[in-house]
Amino acid sequence: MLIGFSVSNYKSFKEIQKISFIASKITRHKSHITIKNNKRILKSGLIFGANAGGKSNLVNAICFSREIIVNGLDKVNLNKSYFRIENNMYKEPGVFEYRIMVDDKEYSYGLVISYFDKIILSEWLIEISPNGEETYIFNRDIDDNISHAESEIDFLNTEERYKMNFYLEGFSEHISDAYKKKTILNDIALRTTDKKGIFAEIRKVYEWFASVIILFPESKYNGLNEVAADDVKKKFFSTLMNYFDTGIESVEGESQQMDFDKILDNVPANEAEKIKIDISNAANEHPIMFKAGEQVFILHRDENGNIVYNKLLLNHGNLDDMFEYTDESDGTKRLFDLLPVFYENKKGSLILIDEIDRSLHTNLTRKFLELFFGIVEDKECQLIATTHDSNFLDLDLLRQDEIWFVERQADHSSKVFSLNKFKERFDKKIDKEYLLGRYGAIPIFNDDFVLGDSYEE
Repeated sequence: MLIGFSVSNYKSFKEIQKISFIASKITRHKSHITIKNNKRILKSGLIFGANAGGKSNLVNAICFSREIIVNGLDKVNLNKSYFRIENNMYKEPGVFEYRIMVDDKEYSYGLVISYFDKIILSEWLIEISPNGEETYIFNRDIDDNISHAESEIDFLNTEERYKMNFYLEGFSEHISDAYKKKTILNDIALRTTDKKGIFAEIRKVYEWFASVIILFPESKYNGLNEVAADDVKKKFFSTLMNYFDTGIESVEGESQQMDFDKILDNVPANEAEKIKIDISNAANEHPIMFKAGEQVFILHRDENGNIVYNKLLLNHGNLDDMFEYTDESDGTKRLFDLLPVFYENKKGSLILIDEIDRSLHTNLTRKFLELFFGIVEDKECQLIATTHDSNFLDLDLLRQDEIWFVERQADHSSKVFSLNKFKERFDKKIDKEYLLGRYGAIPIFNDDFVLGDSYEE
């Protein structure tokens, strides 16, 4: 679980900004808390603020740093990712730090990157004991242009010590250009096969980052046609689509012949022909997965020898004339993108949703949140979401410490702060107070503005 996250010099975040999921002493909504190693960790956080205040940048900061952690610095766009309002900030480092709980152990993991040199300047993984004692599993930094990497843990045996020294040597004095863009966490996790000991521990931390689910307004669920071929998933989506009053009575699947000419329309003819031959040969052996654009197709050969797939169809009350996904409203499509987090997140992980309320009615989004709290009551799972909808500023729905604001400052940087600092009572109508400006993080308009004046000018 995520205990906390901090960021500086990334997009609208200039100085260090922090968000914490350590629960306060509030007693309401006890099911919104998981207790790990005597730490009370919140299962959700909703982030409010005006347009261009920096809400989405907080989600982007986690997405950006996670991509570096999992895949390396060369997989992200460093251009203009720093705080651009001040001209020389591209020369300053970007800093990202996580506090996480993995298998009852607490860690601090951090990255410092150079936008100018396009390298990782520093990286650390620290294990934090229940009494607060810190031990560096590994630590890397650059001093006088010389890279150093070390560990201070007590190894189980000499073999473990040797392996760690071998791994860290690649990030030390004679570090290659490729390793300057790569994380130690990624390197060790993907090279070790240890089932126990420190390297298994490192791999679990890496897998925590890899399992994070991030959904943006434009994110699309690419498994719709897989749903059409799976009776369990069809039942799941049918039940929830009916629950959310979309007009869909059931989600169905229909076998359809694959139109390769349409799917491969933009692929050169000789290359398209080769793809068709490869798929045809492979389908003789077993069903195969084929990705085209945003959709994934499970292809197989039917009894007539045709390459077919199961197409998703939606029953709105007339089985003789069913709807396709493209016929649905934006809100229904958005639900198809969001609902898989319930189905595909059985083990629990961190879910981030930017603009959770996009295209959705207020009541529907509220039901979505209530459903989340019901499903994860006995799970170690977290949801962080941004929203413009002040109707969710409701202490019957959320705890005070689950509500965060992001506000644009006079220098155009973003500031992150919790509702909890205002010490509001549980029976306070905080939505009205928010719109009146008590907590900040709302749009500020120029009351002297006259539209006609701008036309004249």
